[in-house]
Amino acid sequence: MAAAEALELRSGDVLAAGVAADNLAMALYFLVLFALPSMPWLRRRFVERVSEGTGDSVSTATGPPIGARSLATALAVAATMCAAGYGVAGLFGIPSSGILFVTALTVTLATLFPDRLGSVAGAHEAGVVLMQVFFAVIGASASVGLVLRHGSMLFVFAVAILTVHLAVILIAGRLLRLDLAEIVIASNANMGGPTSAAAMAVARRWDTLVIPAILCGTLGYATATFVGVAVGHWLR
Repeated sequence: MAAAEALELRSGDVLAAGVAADNLAMALYFLVLFALPSMPWLRRRFVERVSEGTGDSVSTATGPPIGARSLATALAVAATMCAAGYGVAGLFGIPSSGILFVTALTVTLATLFPDRLGSVAGAHEAGVVLMQVFFAVIGASASVGLVLRHGSMLFVFAVAILTVHLAVILIAGRLLRLDLAEIVIASNANMGGPTSAAAMAVARRWDTLVIPAILCGTLGYATATFVGVAVGHWLR
């Protein structure tokens, strides 16, 4: 969606069909990823060094309690980054690329002041809630009928991408002697993003992989959008 906005792709039916095709393909792919670690014949081909936890370490709050002030601070920082990003994009005469500047500014701020931003309680919880709103908005625009009418080839293309990705990451993971759990979470973080990857790690009780899932997925968001927009401009 961010790449489409930056590239000013205004074809509503094609974009909506692409989103719907992606949703359908990813739903099937998540089922495959979730099932892979439960296949003994496949798991025997990889090293095992990630053990299942109790899940308590994930659900137990260890940071400061969330209050109105901390939650307001988190939302204010987010709003400021959005305003600054779109403001800079406007100064450069490319307002449609505002999301790219928001990403760059936010990552820069988090890198320069990690302790300061990390101490703001409620940022993660607010982000998770807003991410669900994002998913709901995207899902509401998805339609199987729309995929069949305008996006059948997009669905096939998405399935082809996921199939090649899974084959490559499994082969590379075995050569690098990675645990199958690490491979599955890495794939989810790359293809689904930090939210779905962290949710899968929690569901499988891979407590040590929750934070890496979030970090890898967020890094992907911060870099891949720029790559996608650059490729889009190059293809034009």
